[in-house]
Amino acid sequence: MEPAKLSEYDEKLNQYLRLNTFPVAVRFLRSWEEMPARAKRPAKDLNNRFTTCQAIAVSRRYGWVLALGREDCSCVVGAMALGLEKRLPHYAEGNLCINLYTENLRAGRISEESVPRFAEGEYVGVVTGPLNRASYTPDSIVIYGNGAQIMRLGQAYLWKRGGTLHSEFRGRIDCADLAIAPVIKGEPQMIIPCSGDRVFGQVQDHEIAFSFPFSLMEEILEGLEATHKAGTRYPVTNWLSYTGGFPPSYDEYRKMLEAAGPPKND
Repeated sequence: MEPAKLSEYDEKLNQYLRLNTFPVAVRFLRSWEEMPARAKRPAKDLNNRFTTCQAIAVSRRYGWVLALGREDCSCVVGAMALGLEKRLPHYAEGNLCINLYTENLRAGRISEESVPRFAEGEYVGVVTGPLNRASYTPDSIVIYGNGAQIMRLGQAYLWKRGGTLHSEFRGRIDCADLAIAPVIKGEPQMIIPCSGDRVFGQVQDHEIAFSFPFSLMEEILEGLEATHKAGTRYPVTNWLSYTGGFPPSYDEYRKMLEAAGPPKND
């Protein structure tokens, strides 16, 4: 994919959404030879280990391109979703959920089983970068915004298809929902960011997220343009053609003014 085309996509998204942070292009690496030359590795270049949501945050706020491998990941459950760590029985049994997110192991096991994930060893790492600076073809696109901005993306997706958009919520490991689920399911996801994304990705209370397979970019942009032309826009157009209501004392004074007649002209 030509970088100029990705920049064009970025411009169109911002034309209709007026985003506060960059749309993020996510790419899953089958070998390190695919890593963009300008990408930073947290462990090597920044002397840190990052969560996946933290890498997405750096890309959308700083405009940096990052590449995370096993040695760069600070969050073991995020790394397992990426297939970079083994899924040991201890994890599958729900032990990382119990007394933190679930009451018992049964509920924890169900929660862990629900997380979208790649097979172990399918990929060696993940790249995150702002869409307008990506030199690679993304697998998924991640966008954060306020409720009205994300609503517009959902409306755009449904422009041709109709119906409803189905997303999943678990309040944890949202990196799997944002980056991985669109690739596995081939559908967009509308996500309430999880606790970890708020701690490490520093998501603000007003922000929610929308992600989709890159293959849907043209369709979503077409839907944004069409619904915009139809009058469904961001910022939402407020209805201002009305007569406002006022306190009774104002209305009484207006009656006095009407009785007194119009002002005299000099």
